[in-house]
Amino acid sequence: MTEGGKQSLIDYLYGLRNRGSSFGIERMEKIVPLLGNPHEKFPIIHVAGTNGKGSTCAMLDAIYRENGYRVGLFSSPHLIHLGERIKVNGESMNMKEIEEYTLRIRPFAEKIEIENPGMGPTFFEFMTLMAFMVFEEKEVDLAIIETGLGGRLDSTNVVRPFLSIITTIARDHCAILGETLEEIASEKAGIIKEGIPVLTGWLPKNANQVIAELAKIKESKFESMALQENIELPLTNLEGEHQRRNAALASRAVGILENEFNFQEKKNEKALMNVRLEARWQKVKSTVPMIIDACHNEEGAQALRGNLQSYQKRVVVWMGALGLDRAKEVMEVVLPYAKTIRLFQPEQPRACTIEELISLIPDSFSGSIERGGLDRLDDHFEEDDIGLEILVTGSIYLCGEVLCHVKNFKNSLDTRMQDFVRI
Repeated sequence: MTEGGKQSLIDYLYGLRNRGSSFGIERMEKIVPLLGNPHEKFPIIHVAGTNGKGSTCAMLDAIYRENGYRVGLFSSPHLIHLGERIKVNGESMNMKEIEEYTLRIRPFAEKIEIENPGMGPTFFEFMTLMAFMVFEEKEVDLAIIETGLGGRLDSTNVVRPFLSIITTIARDHCAILGETLEEIASEKAGIIKEGIPVLTGWLPKNANQVIAELAKIKESKFESMALQENIELPLTNLEGEHQRRNAALASRAVGILENEFNFQEKKNEKALMNVRLEARWQKVKSTVPMIIDACHNEEGAQALRGNLQSYQKRVVVWMGALGLDRAKEVMEVVLPYAKTIRLFQPEQPRACTIEELISLIPDSFSGSIERGGLDRLDDHFEEDDIGLEILVTGSIYLCGEVLCHVKNFKNSLDTRMQDFVRI
C-alpha cells in the first residue's frame, strides 16, 4: 500500500472518531451479517462494569493463556497504540494488520451509510467489528470482550456469551447511564442474555438486586461475590485490595466455566502473579521514578487512596481529568500526599482546563501548584526532580500521553486515536 493509501485509511478512522459516539446496537445488527456474523464463531466472556473490568479482563486473559488456550482480548481505550485494543495470545495488532482489516470492513460500512445515513458504524463499533473478525480468523479458543460504555446499548452487546460478568457499579457517565445506582445497574445488566449465567462482583445491595431481578426474568443463573462469605482473595502482582477482589472475581468466573474450559489451579495462581496491565499503579523507570495510575471516578479514587496510604510517601502529582466532578474526587485524594501538583489538560474534548483544576485546590494546600504542558514533558521531568516519585493520575488519556513519551513512541497518528465521547 502506498503512503498516501495508508494516510487515507488513517483519515477514514479519524473521521469515524471525530463523529463521536452514538449508542445503540442497531448499526452493529445491520453490519455483522454482511461480515458473516464473525462474533458467533467463538466462545465469549462478556464483561461490563463501572470499574475493574479492564483488570478483570486482563486477569481472565492471563489465566486462560497460562492454561494453554488461544485467547482473544478486546479492551478499550488504548494507552499508546491502537492495536492494544485487539490482542491474540497477548500480542497486539500492528498497524499493517489494522490497515488491512480497515480496507476489508470499510466498503460495508460505507454501503450502509449511503443506504441509511447515520447507520454506518462509529469508530468504537468499527474497532469492535475488527476484533470479531480477527478472533474468528485467528481461531481463538475463547474471547474476552470488554464493553466500552454501559452494556445494554454498547456495540459489543450483539454477542451471546458463555458468561456475563458485571464487575462493579458506581456513579459515572451519568448523563448517559442514569443518575442512580439502580439506573446504572439496569444499563450494565443489559448484557445479560436469556439462559446465560451472570456473575457480579462486590456491588452495592440495591444495584445487585436490580441485576438479580433481571437475571431471574431472563432465566439466567445469578451469582454474586458480594453475597458469598469468607472469600479468600487470591494474590496478584497488581497493587491494591481492589485488584485482589478483581482476581477473586476472575477466578470464580473460571470456576463457573470449568466444564467448558478446564484449568489447573497452580497455573491460575501463576497467571495472576504475571498479569500485564499498564497504568494501574504501574511503576515506570524513567529519568525520574514514576507511578502511573489511571483514576477517573469516585470508586477509582478510593482505590488510589488505599494505594497511597500503603505507599506512605509524599509524591509529585501530575494530574489531568475529564469532567469537574471526576476531577474533584481525585483531587481530594491526592492533595494530602502531594508536595507539588502539576496540572495538565489532556487532548480530549471533555478535559478540564488547568484553570478549572486550580479552582478545586483549597487555599490550605501548602504545596506548590504548577502548570503542565504535554509538549514540555522533558522540561517537567527536570523541574520536578526533587527526590520524590512522580504520580501520574486522573485521566487515562494523560497516563497514555506520559507513557507514550517515556517509551519514546513516535507514531502520533496512532496515539491520538481515542474514542471521543461527547456528553
